[in-house]
Amino acid sequence: MLLDNSFQSDARVEKEAKTLISHGAHVTVFCIKDDDLPAHEQRDGYGIVRCIEHGYNAPLRKSYKDFVATTVKKILEESFDVLHCHDFYMLSIGAEVKKKRPSVILIYDAHEYLAGWPFYKTSEGLNKWKGKLVWNKLIRKEKAEILHADAVLTITDSISDRLKSKYNLKKKPSVLGNYPSKFELKKNDRYFQDKYKLKKETKIIIHSGTIYHADDQLALLFDVLKQHDDLGLIFVGNRPRFYEIEAMVQLDESLQQKVFFHPYPDRQEEVINLLASADIGLLHIIDKWEAHTIGFSNRFVEYSVAELPVVATPQNFTREINNEYHCATFYSTQDNTSLNQAIERLLNDYDAFKQGAMKAGKNMHWDSVSQTLVNLYAALTA
Repeated sequence: MLLDNSFQSDARVEKEAKTLISHGAHVTVFCIKDDDLPAHEQRDGYGIVRCIEHGYNAPLRKSYKDFVATTVKKILEESFDVLHCHDFYMLSIGAEVKKKRPSVILIYDAHEYLAGWPFYKTSEGLNKWKGKLVWNKLIRKEKAEILHADAVLTITDSISDRLKSKYNLKKKPSVLGNYPSKFELKKNDRYFQDKYKLKKETKIIIHSGTIYHADDQLALLFDVLKQHDDLGLIFVGNRPRFYEIEAMVQLDESLQQKVFFHPYPDRQEEVINLLASADIGLLHIIDKWEAHTIGFSNRFVEYSVAELPVVATPQNFTREINNEYHCATFYSTQDNTSLNQAIERLLNDYDAFKQGAMKAGKNMHWDSVSQTLVNLYAALTA
């Protein structure tokens, strides 16, 4: 497997590796160098080799072709049957390996819909212009390189449909949702109330992970909170935006007893157990980005496994789940009254939404979907 990070932890890769090993495969993950991590590591029955130099994400640099050639040479020193590329940066390397060694079975595991993810828009000035050039270059590369793959794997039916039509694929990509492994849920119902000295009847809305709220959307969220004496909000995170918002809240006395910040746990199981101590999950996406609206929501799944009903900006995936389980309310970012209405709908029928979330969470686990991966490998290696 090729992976575009240093693999401290990556739940999807870990689950896929363990599943393949349980069916007799020998797995090694090649990933990005990190001075703070060992170059070679054994974990849960598979090997980790941190040997890919930084430069994998800069296709416009003059040194990029040399970087790819060096990486390909390292990979070709190994003996292997299948090269499983996680996401579009690694597909570029995998396609070059396939050219050099055509017998290799190449799998492209698309975690995102790149063409619907204009990441450059989060930058400003010259960086935004450069980012747009990089994004367009990456889309062109994906279009050419995906044709070298013997199989394509992705995370939702909607992305599968888009990839097939956009790149004229002969076959619709297989869909493998990024569901967590099964484990016993352990929760502390009063954890947040005790930690932040809140009244016991306070209902906790929790937001986990990357924060996509623009400043005006954040202000609206805080205004809604102020309208409800019995609501508190917890952000769980560790990225720059998390700390930026924490600093903003410290300057507003009216928010200091309503909005709180908690460090993000290291492992997915720990995250879900922490979420289970709250009452409502908050999911806010960039609904102008197609990659968000048709993507898989790890956050929604984690909330459901933690038995939390969710207030969310809608996605195809989350609407499909809600149609079956009645576990969420949705709000529009184009209507300033919509968020408050969605929260009130959920609070007014909380027990029913809670029951729906519990039912949904019971069916969201890796064992229920992992056979897709096994079947794919079996067909490719028969």
